[in-house]
This record gives sequence, C-alpha cells and structure tokens, in this order.
Amino acid sequence: MDQQPQHEVITLIEEPWRDRLARIRRGLRAPRNSGEWRYARFALMRILGPPTISIALTLLIVLTLLTLVAARGLMEERAVDVTVMDVRTVDLDKIKEEIERIEEPLEPPPDVENVSLPQDMPVMDTVAAGPTMETDLQSVTPQVTRSPLVLRDLVGSRSDAGRREGLRAFGAPAGTEEAVLRALRWLKSVQKPDGSWAGQDETAMTGLALLAFLGHNETPASKEFGATVEKAIKYLIEVQNADGYFGKETGGHLPYIHGIATYAISEAFALTKIMAVRDAMEKGVEALIKGQQDCGAFDYAYKKADRSDLSVAGWQLQALKAAQFAGSSNEKIHKAIENGIRYLRRQAFAANGSGFVYSTKPNEQAASGGTWTMTSVGVLCLQLLGQGGSPEVRTGLKVLEDIECKWPADEKSKAAVYGWYYLTQAKFQRGESTWNAWNRQFAPTLIRAQSKEGYWAGGDHDQGSHVYTTTLCVLMLEVYYRYLPTFKRVEDAPVVEATSKDDVIVDVR
Repeated sequence: MDQQPQHEVITLIEEPWRDRLARIRRGLRAPRNSGEWRYARFALMRILGPPTISIALTLLIVLTLLTLVAARGLMEERAVDVTVMDVRTVDLDKIKEEIERIEEPLEPPPDVENVSLPQDMPVMDTVAAGPTMETDLQSVTPQVTRSPLVLRDLVGSRSDAGRREGLRAFGAPAGTEEAVLRALRWLKSVQKPDGSWAGQDETAMTGLALLAFLGHNETPASKEFGATVEKAIKYLIEVQNADGYFGKETGGHLPYIHGIATYAISEAFALTKIMAVRDAMEKGVEALIKGQQDCGAFDYAYKKADRSDLSVAGWQLQALKAAQFAGSSNEKIHKAIENGIRYLRRQAFAANGSGFVYSTKPNEQAASGGTWTMTSVGVLCLQLLGQGGSPEVRTGLKVLEDIECKWPADEKSKAAVYGWYYLTQAKFQRGESTWNAWNRQFAPTLIRAQSKEGYWAGGDHDQGSHVYTTTLCVLMLEVYYRYLPTFKRVEDAPVVEATSKDDVIVDVR
C-alpha cells in the first residue's frame, strides 16, 4: 500500500508575533475584501477579542486607582494642592462599541424559533466544550428551525454525550466512532501548511474536510483538532475573492467548489459564531443566489440559459439550507429555497416516476431518465428543504429500495461513494425500516474498507490524494449524530402546492 506523504502541521497560533504582526499590517494595507485584508481582520478580532479588551480595561482601572491613591498620599503628606488628571490611555467609548459589534446577537431567519424537544426524542447533553482563552471564540448553540430536518440542537447532537446517544439510538455498529477518529487523524496528518488539502481542487477538498471535522463537533476550540480546523477556516476566508466566490476556479466547476465551500463556512459559523466567518458566509450566499437560474436550478459555470444540472444544484441547496440555519441575514435566501423546491419537484423529477434526472432544460420537466444517484440527491435536498412528505420523496425512496452498498472493486465504480453520501442521509431522514435495511449494509462495509492509516482509497475528483473519498465516508459515518432525523421532527414544514390540478398530496409519516 502506498505510503501517504506526511505533511508538517503548522499551528497558526504558534506563528512568531513579529511575522504575524507584519502579515496583519500588510493585510490592512491590501485592497478591502481581498484575502489578505480578510485574514488581517480575522487575526485582529482574535487578538483584540473580548478577553484582551477585558484585560486592558482591568489594567486601566488599576492604573487609575493607583494614580488616585498616589495623588491622595501626596496631598496628605505635603499639604499641596494636587490636580488629578483624567487618565485616558484608551478610548473607552470605542472599546465599548467594538465589544458590542463583536458580541451583537444574530437575528434568526423568520422560520426560526425555540422549540422544546418532543418527549420521544432521546435526551442529549446540549453543553458542548466551551471556548478557551487560546482560541478566544464564542460558541453559541444555534436557534431552532421548523424544517422536518431537525437542526435545532446542532451542538448538542454532536457533543460527546450527543454522539454516544446517536450512535446507540440509531444502530451504529461497533467501531463506527473509532473509524471516524482514525479518518480525522489521517486528514489532520495530510493537511497542507496553508490549511488546505490536496485534490483536483484544493478549495473544494478543504470544504469537504472542514465539514467532516465540524460534523464531529471539532472547532478551533478543540484540543486535538483545533489548529487543523482553524487553519482550514482561515484558508477558505483567504481564497474568497471580492465577488464572494471561493477559490481560483472561474470555469465550469466553479459552482461545485463554491457550493461546497459556502456549505462548510456556513456550518463553521453556526458552531463558532466568529464574525469574520459570518462575513464570508454572507458574501458566499449572495454570490450563490446570484448564480441561480430563474427556474430555481443551477448549472456549470453558473450559466443561466441552456440546461439545469441536479448534481451542481445539490451542493448549492445544501449550502443554502446550512446558511439559513446559521442565521444568514440575506433576505433573498428564502425565495431562493422556494425556487429550488419548485425546480426539484416540477423539473428535475421524471414524469414517468423513474426518479430524479441529471440534466434538464430550464422550465421543462424531464419525461424519463431517473438514476439512483440523482434520485438520492433530489430526495435529500427536498428533505433538507422541508419537503420530506412530498410525493416525489416518497416515490424516490421506492426507487432507492434495492440499492446495495458493496465496496467498489475498480477505480471507475468508486464514483458510487458520491451517490452513497446522499443516499445514506436520505434514508436516515426517512428512518424506520428504510434506514434499518441500509444501516445494516453501509456502515459495516465502510468500516471494513478503511485502510489501517485511516483513509478510504481512490474515488473520482481526487487525483490519488484519497481526500475526496475519505471525507464523504466520514460524513456518512457521522450521520448518526450530525443532524437529528426527520422522523423525530417537531412538525412538518408546509408542502409546496401540487404541480397540477390532478395531483393529490398525501403526507405519509
């Protein structure tokens, strides 16, 4: 078996102060919204965060008190009139404004509210590991969404206790958590010094790897993986251009790269509440929505006219849902999601009931041609967007009933991992016998196929780095706790209206 190159993991926190300050100074002189400028702002917020400001204020108060005591002693001993000057080495009003700016609460999207857990929901520890002085982060449990996909307790379900309960409650086989940790440690070992991972596109691979770490509730505050996650976040912020797009790609694959990176940055903000991450998320969301077709679909290079591509749309719709949940303030996100639902139900789903199709023409429903991989994409996206009870989802799940999970024997067929990524989540969201049958197949298969070093070999879009396949396998094995499932929902989101007067929509739970 080929030995993987061992890259030195450089912790940004240990970067010499002189070099760090010089990099910050250069970044502040760089054009606004450039990668260098965003890095400088990100670093300054960490250096001048609430703990630093608190220490500065404390020192100011102590110095002021010492000055007053010294002045009073002089007056008593020498009987000399002493005028005590108002010491203002720091502009308190500006510091207060900065604290308020950093700590300003986010307004949740209109469909977000606090909802208590239903009585049949397994009890989970909702207290995750808090921030440390070294990382200076604010970890805030996200708000609740009404979507049937229960995102209401993202931190709690991914905490140590939440993971244990999810693994137990949803039937994870022995060795699942160990497999995830081996993979995360391998990913950590091959992270490049700049925070990225190798692959056909480093930005996309970094987004997938970051999602894998976040799925295990690893943040910059984590003991073992904190530096890894921090470097990945900083890399994505640095490679976001002034137009909001992530990475250097400007051609056909741009939507894949940008959608994955926006998805990862949105989850990163939901778990950390770092303001520089929110800024990157908002810019990414705006660019993504700008690339959406009028019919609600997406295509390569964010083209608008000739065709619609469900594989491209899958990552965009996952990113929109993650950003909505994280509290994006973009007022267009709700309309973009509605358009995405309309595209999935009225255009991408084949009229003959064969499932979802790969490519269609804008505003024209596909007549036939559904495939199991695209059906997995379409079913999961509708579930994510609150349409788990729609006829298209129910039919799509029937199409997926006989799919088997057997580790691919040749390089070409390893693209099946892409379909399994969506299929695993879709069946988990449906639950019951649908999930149980798949769970008995996929998890033992993945655990057996993992290399002793921790990676899964090969896969498309990978150029031999194994990062692509490994990240998707990790996300599959994290399904037990990454999101709580649809069948433990609080309430159904409203289903989009029937696609014709003859349609009858029946909500089957």
